[in-house]
Amino acid sequence: MIRNAKPEDFGAILRLSESFWQHTQFEEPFEPEHTRLYVQMAHDHGLLAVVEISGEVVGFCAAIRSPLMGSTKAQVATELAWYVSPAHRGGRNGVALLKHMEQLAKAQGVKYWTMLYMESSMPDTVRKMYERLGYSKAETSYTKVL
Repeated sequence: MIRNAKPEDFGAILRLSESFWQHTQFEEPFEPEHTRLYVQMAHDHGLLAVVEISGEVVGFCAAIRSPLMGSTKAQVATELAWYVSPAHRGGRNGVALLKHMEQLAKAQGVKYWTMLYMESSMPDTVRKMYERLGYSKAETSYTKVL
């Protein structure tokens, strides 16, 4: 089941976030209380949803929205994290979660929805899925450790 997240889901989302963090390129330790601020922000923006199976939260997506930097005429929403536990991948959970998030954003008047993927986490699979769902590549991000 895909549904909007509630504050009582935050603990499960934080546990999933910690698992997600292990697949990033960052070497810094995971900070649950700091992450909770972002989870709360996504919830406050109405852009936090979960995948629940048999009463257990096994995936989530968090995003934030704002006007475009160069124009107040359109809203953009950007995914902060999208993660489904490995045991629950391969079916339609991830896609259903993404489509749910798109509908939340659209209902709020968001015109542009931005999804990311990490080179360290199934980039070819995710890229192909995005393209099948109608996304087009708009930017490429590079990271340099200073």
